[in-house]
Amino acid sequence: MRLITKMIVLAFSLLLCASSLSLADEKLAERRPLTVGLMPYLSTRTLLANYQPIAAALEDALKQPVQLLTAPDFDTFVRRVLDGEYDIALLAPHYARLAIKSYGYTPLLLHKSPIRGVLVSSRAQPLASFNDLRGQNIAIVDRSALLVIAGAITLGENGLTEGSDYHFIETVSHSSALHNAISGKARAALVSYSTLVLAAPELQRDALLWRDIASIPGQFYIAHSRVPPARQLAVKAALLAFEKTPEGQLFFEKTKHGGFREPTAEDYVLLDKMMPETRRLLGNTVR
Repeated sequence: MRLITKMIVLAFSLLLCASSLSLADEKLAERRPLTVGLMPYLSTRTLLANYQPIAAALEDALKQPVQLLTAPDFDTFVRRVLDGEYDIALLAPHYARLAIKSYGYTPLLLHKSPIRGVLVSSRAQPLASFNDLRGQNIAIVDRSALLVIAGAITLGENGLTEGSDYHFIETVSHSSALHNAISGKARAALVSYSTLVLAAPELQRDALLWRDIASIPGQFYIAHSRVPPARQLAVKAALLAFEKTPEGQLFFEKTKHGGFREPTAEDYVLLDKMMPETRRLLGNTVR
């Protein structure tokens, strides 16, 4: 009887310790800065300035410092996400799906507006047809970007084969790809529509949107597993509350992201189809 009593007391003590550790972890998570990794699809200065309102809203709601971070290029950013360097990450949907399926991340929300892939040329050298791209270079950010995977399919459907009819040339950001097209280093750029909207005035002045060639789900917000579940829910609630504020409405009007929504089964079906190609193109970046 005494043995049973001792075992019950021991079990109860262990539960109390586990509960105390869990609460301690949550308190620690609240004290240190919440790191938010932003996919580098714009120049660093523009990217950090655009997402500062979200950082301010999270700080206010969570009562915790928030640090916006990015990376010099897509490959480095994806590697940092998969290595767990950010608490929260904002990234392209296929990278997010990979992080969710294989690296323990939790999906929070995604932007309502689909990511529009557009072909842009210099205003001085407009495109008239897909044949104008034959034998030319098309500036992109990264070959593993879902926008580029989908864009290559559309180009193929219009009679152009990568490697023989045209070549992709990689740059460090969508802004850089846009600059390549305008300056004549490439015949066109395959970028997101939001890049064009958020580009510097001089780039917008000299760029000409020819046509949409891809549409994919919006960027995902995902949380690393070290962020306690209650904290993940608090981040999600803060983002949804931000959407309803004047600052949030201004943010979504400026970025054309359309607000937030929950991921759907249909999103995952589409993204899972892209997983083999995503893994192949990322190569040694993924395990």
